[in-house]
Amino acid sequence: MKARHIITTMFLYPALALSQSTTAVRSIMSIDLLDTTSRGFQMQDIQCMRTSRVQVGANRHWMLHVETNNTEAPTTDVPTDSIHQIRVSRIEVPENPTVDLRIMQFNIREDKQTEPDYNTFTGVRAAAITEMLRDVKPDIVCLQECRKTQAQYLATAVPEYTQILFPKDGIEKNGGQRDVILYDNKKLRLLSWNKFWFSETPTVSSKSWDASTPKLTIYARFRSREDSNKDIYVYCTHFPPSAPEAMGHAATMIKESIEKKVGDEKTVFVCGDLNLEYDNAILGPLKEYMHHAASTALTSDGVKAITYNGYRDTNQKTLDHIFYRNAIVDTYHVKNKHYQYGTDCKWISDHYPIYSDIHF
Repeated sequence: MKARHIITTMFLYPALALSQSTTAVRSIMSIDLLDTTSRGFQMQDIQCMRTSRVQVGANRHWMLHVETNNTEAPTTDVPTDSIHQIRVSRIEVPENPTVDLRIMQFNIREDKQTEPDYNTFTGVRAAAITEMLRDVKPDIVCLQECRKTQAQYLATAVPEYTQILFPKDGIEKNGGQRDVILYDNKKLRLLSWNKFWFSETPTVSSKSWDASTPKLTIYARFRSREDSNKDIYVYCTHFPPSAPEAMGHAATMIKESIEKKVGDEKTVFVCGDLNLEYDNAILGPLKEYMHHAASTALTSDGVKAITYNGYRDTNQKTLDHIFYRNAIVDTYHVKNKHYQYGTDCKWISDHYPIYSDIHF
């Protein structure tokens, strides 16, 4: 019996009875409650193994994550006053997960010597980023805005990672920005990789529509060294900023690439600086076809957790995302503590690293 991967989106209102499919070994339901206050909302007949809730800022945004099985459990009461929308995502996950990995998304921020020393890569951020990687120990890292000199530094500072990289200008000898996938060669074996640009000529460095600069995606197929029957596909991407038409094409191009290159049954992750908030309609093709790690992880910092700081304490945003298919995502965390890696380094980048623990 093949495990299925299902997304169900509903608009629900109080006094709703929910039932669960039991065709997979493990089924996870993610429920987002918007505009909640302290009055009661009751969801009946939820078969619970574990629940968690996160309140994010002043938005009173609650997330209830329910892992289900065939056993009975008491009714779950969720506080709310006026419910405008509840989004339910039911995920049926692979039946015998044998591989455990930690995957990270991180816009490393290019090294600009015109910035103050405390913001430059060579000033304090390089050492802080190295310490962060050794602390978190991700098995796969998707980087954006990584210049050639930064990639060379990482190759020496954290040699445990093998690099896949390509510059957005298409000229490998130049020093410009690169998309990079770092991976632990002891856990994963690279089978193949490729790239495409967000343009009408995707096989060469180019830009189209309303984009002001070329942006690309690199994608790779890995095979687990723990289980030779398990492959994982990883897409590392960077959407063009302030270009809604190009962003819309980018989301569609990634979805179509996955459908063609990966298919519906394989495990795949999309990690990127998408320059879009979680609830932006432009992300529709990805949200309809995939799951978001922040909204489905059993332990999560939440879909509204800030991932972009811009080297400031105000006007921060959520621009970085991890989408996936055919996996179990247990955690979603943002490394957003200031001065965590060195007393001279408040921000290790203008983006915060995000990461998830996964099984497939």
